Amino acid sequence: MIKLDKTIIVIDLDGTFVNVNTFHKWMKFVFFEALKKFHFISVIQILKIVFLRYLKYIDHSEMKYSILKISENITSEKQIITFVRSLNTYVNHTILKTMKDELSITILATAAPILYAQTIKEIYQFDYVIATGNTDEIEWKENIREEKKTNLISLLEKYSLGNQISILYTDHHDDLPLMKFSDLTYLVNASNETIKLTLDANIKFKVEN
Repeated sequence: MIKLDKTIIVIDLDGTFVNVNTFHKWMKFVFFEALKKFHFISVIQILKIVFLRYLKYIDHSEMKYSILKISENITSEKQIITFVRSLNTYVNHTILKTMKDELSITILATAAPILYAQTIKEIYQFDYVIATGNTDEIEWKENIREEKKTNLISLLEKYSLGNQISILYTDHHDDLPLMKFSDLTYLVNASNETIKLTLDANIKFKVEN
């Protein structure tokens, strides 16, 4: 059983735990897997979705939902594991080393789909994960900004982990709601804009490269 006196460490995924956008990688992976398995309808659907996004007829959230819907229908657990293992070369090993501390509880908090975020959680031995849910949810929402904070608070309450996080690792100001909820924030390879907005919000932070 996890003790409550442990440090709660929350870690963002894209640009933080890994230095790439995993969903962009996932779209390419699903596209080529569909090609290899002759799922030509899925191939055409993916191309159409990407084209509509390029023309800005749909927003990022609509694109993610549509790609995720296709992914759920054509990918297997084995394929998901293959994809997650392909991310290993992009992992931030400084953060990974921090996770080995036995006195900490680690939570992966990401806008990426739970479809593969759950496997990332298991392979890299996070204690918990919150991510964008599957498309069968009644009110599907991306796990970003205030939604991510709300979901994190729900997780803390569900597992009696307290009402505050000790450390947050993130690369982006989308996580400002979580920064305000954390004792200390590590900004990982953050942009000048993110650093400025974090300063303006009077948030305690350190810069991590």
